[in-house]
Order: sequence, then C-alpha cells, then structure tokens
Amino acid sequence: MAAFALAFLGINSLNRLTVQVPVHGGTYAEGVVGQPTYINPVIAASEADRDLVALLYASLYDLAEKIESEENGQAWKVRLKENAAWHDGQLVTSDDVIFTIEKIQDPESRSPLAAGWRGISAERVSEREIRFNLAAPYAFFEDNLRRLYPVPKHLFADIPLANWRLSLYNLEPVGSGPYRFTSSDTRRDGYITEYRLAANDAYANGRPYIDTFAFKFYSDEERLLQAFNLAQIDGVGGIEPSLLSRFRLRYQLLSLTAPRYYAVFWNGSVNPVLKDKNVRRALAQAVNKEELASAIFGGNAVVSYGPIPPTFDTFNAALAKDTSFSKEQAESLLENSGWKRDENGLRSKGSGASKAVIEFNLVVPQVPFLKETAEYLKTAWDAIGVKANVILLSPQDVASEVVRTRNYEALLYGNILSGNPDLFSFWHSSQRFSPGLNLALYENKTADKLIETIRQTGDQGLRVKDLETLQSLIVQDQPALFLYSPNYLYVATRALRGFELVSLVTPPDRFRGVERWYVKTARTFQ
Repeated sequence: MAAFALAFLGINSLNRLTVQVPVHGGTYAEGVVGQPTYINPVIAASEADRDLVALLYASLYDLAEKIESEENGQAWKVRLKENAAWHDGQLVTSDDVIFTIEKIQDPESRSPLAAGWRGISAERVSEREIRFNLAAPYAFFEDNLRRLYPVPKHLFADIPLANWRLSLYNLEPVGSGPYRFTSSDTRRDGYITEYRLAANDAYANGRPYIDTFAFKFYSDEERLLQAFNLAQIDGVGGIEPSLLSRFRLRYQLLSLTAPRYYAVFWNGSVNPVLKDKNVRRALAQAVNKEELASAIFGGNAVVSYGPIPPTFDTFNAALAKDTSFSKEQAESLLENSGWKRDENGLRSKGSGASKAVIEFNLVVPQVPFLKETAEYLKTAWDAIGVKANVILLSPQDVASEVVRTRNYEALLYGNILSGNPDLFSFWHSSQRFSPGLNLALYENKTADKLIETIRQTGDQGLRVKDLETLQSLIVQDQPALFLYSPNYLYVATRALRGFELVSLVTPPDRFRGVERWYVKTARTFQ
C-alpha cells in the first residue's frame, strides 16, 4: 500500500511539473467518397482531386515570404520563401508560378480556375519574385493567391497540354506541400482504394507532426460510415447532420463556419407570377427560417438574411431585425394584393383565360438536407394557398442542365463565396447567364455600380458602407428567399489534436494548418 501511495504521489508530481506537447509520429487515415483522377491543381476535377492537391501542393500564399499591393491594387508583387522546394528537391521559382498561370489561362487546359485569372498577367522580376498586373484594381486579389497551387515547370513543360490528362504525374504527383506521395493501391478493375502520403521534411511551413497520412476511397456513404465504425479510418469530412447518429465509435465533431448560403432563387422570366414582388415577399414571410435551420442542422447552421452570410464581419446586421416570420401577414399581403383563394384553396387573380394562380415548380438537387428543406417549404406555402411542385434532380443534372440554361421557375440552390464579400459573380447583371452565377437573373443598375466599386476600392471604410447599402438593396428587391448558412462538419477520432480551424471556404481548406495536426504526445518539464 505504501509503495502504491508513493507511486501515485510521483505520478501526480510529474503531471504538475510537466506539460503534454505534440511530437512527430503516427498515422492518420481519412475516408472519402469518390475517386482521384487528376491530382493536378490546374485541372483537378473531383472533390477527391482537390483534397489531395491541398495536401500534396502548397498554395502561392503559403509559399510567399512577402505579398505587396501596388498601384492601388492594380498590381501585386510576391516574393517566394528561400526554402520553398518541390518534393524532388528542386527549388520553387517564379518560373513555376508563371508557367502555372499560363496553363490555367490556356483554353486547351479547360481549367476550372480560368475565370479567376482572366485579364491577369504575371511577369518575372527575379528567380523568387513575381509581379501580377491586373486589368483593373481588385481589392480581394490575395484570395486568388490562396487558391493558386503552382505546378513544377521542370516536369510539365515538355508535356503537350493536350496530353496533361494522360500524365502519370496526375496520379503520382510531385508537389511542394506538407505531404508527398509514396504509394497507392488499385484493384484489378481500376478502382483506387488508398493513397499513402509521407510528411515532407522540407515543407516551407515546417514538417508536419503526423508521419503518414492515408486517404481511403469508398463508393458510397454507407461503406464510409462502416469503415469509421470499424476503426479503419480516423476522419470524415462534409458529413450531413442526419448521419451523425450513425457513428458508433466515440468521436469529436468539428463544426466550421463556411461562406455559403442556400436560397430559393426566383425566375420571373419563366413564371410571370413570380414577377410580383408582393408574392415573393409573402412567400418569404410564410417561412419560419429559425425553425427550419434548427430542424435540419441543429446548432450547426445560422439563418441567412441576405447575399452575405451572417458569419462575415461585413454582414449588415440590420437585415436580421427587419425579417420576421408571420403566416398571418403573408396571407394578408396576398389578400390585399388581389390574390384570393379559389375553389381549390389556391391563391389566384382574374378569371377565365386570364386567370393566374400562384403555382410554380421548385427544382431541388437530390441531396438529403435540400430535399428535407423543400418538403418544409412546400408545407409552409400550402398553408397560405400557394402550390409548389417539388422536382428532384441529381446534383449533376441540376448543374449541367438546369442552372446552365436557367430553365427553372424556382431553384433551391447554394452559393459559395470566396471568403470575401465580392458579389460580382452572383448578383451583377452581367452574370445573369451561364457561366455567370446570377441565379435570380437579378438586374439593378445601382447594385451593379456598388458591386463594381466594392471590388475595386482600397478604402475599407467606404467598402463596408457600400456593402451595407448593397445588401439592403438586394433584400428589398426580393430576388431570392435566403434561408440558411450551414456549417461544414468534420468527424474525427478523439486522438486527433491540433485542428485549429474555425472556418473554411471550400472543403479542401480543412487541411490548412495540417502540419500542426498531431496524434502523438510526450510530457516535458515546464
């Protein structure tokens, strides 16, 4: 007993005199639904591609020692870190950066990044310095640098761009990121089951703590969940709230805010009834957005009131005070606007051939939380005499057939901002048609002018003031019913530490700071 007491006192003293610190070592495995095809920043096509790019390549922002704005934001100069190197040991230079941008801009690459680099030229200042020249000042250009992952010119320069998608470097990449490719497993039918990555000892931001990072690929969520519950993987990203109850092992839930919102976008050019602003206002008043967000996401979403998510510091907080749910007010607004209930209980106006009924088709991507949202909306609108016909389509068909052609009366869809309040792609009138993302086909000259000024001015005070005005203007025009901004959910074993993010822009951003993740610790004296 005395020996036990002494041992206990010794352990207790050790705990008081020491602290637990991260150490190098261990393995972490993440599960992903899908397959990698082009692990190449210029042509990455799938979510799996972009996830691996974020680990195997370093962004220009991370490779930069210094970033300077010149000429009121119309020119930017970047100086690379002296120790930035590719996984094969060669240094990252300005030639690699310029080469990457030229390939992104080349139409033959069909790069999904091309739109963000249109009208921008890059020139070599020295081996470690690049100057970017913009056609017009752009206040948010630093976000372009965060999204640019240079590729090694010495490996790709001699490959014709038409053959890039055939290159073995797309599946066995040589990057400059925190991890380097070591091996992969592929079934006889060609299905890739696993990628294994090793910590990059020469990473510009410091060697990662975790020695080995594995990616395991699954054909569906069912197999993914089973793998986690069998302790075959340690982390899963982008989880739907409805699936959380199916995780059997103890886990930690990391809920990250994201610059996105979901809304119903009205298209009055296809259904003239939706041109009536009072109809659109009544449809908004009939929806209890707080109840909707809580029912679907629990505490992992916030109500959205306008074109900028509430999580942004530039959000116009006054909008939240002006929005209220009231079925009675919605019905009263329709009644006073001449929309009376007909023999079928639907709101209508006129008679005979000129009779108009408030009925529309609502196109919805076949995603569980969006399907649940559509059912809630349909019930809320039924209560005020409005009929919504829900049309469920695959996300791929919605993107390629519906959004591209603007062939919808109403569309339940999401917008993802680039981490900054640049609303040009989503609300400027020049973006009403594909490839623009103005899904409400919104057109307002005052809004256009504000959007243009916001993205060009270097005056932060003026930008904030103009953003407040712009948000109020768009909300007053009612081009969409803004619903909610859900968080990005990441499930990990309780062994994972060092995950410091509280927000992200795109799913691969969860790996920002991955070099600080750790699963091994040791005690050291304070």
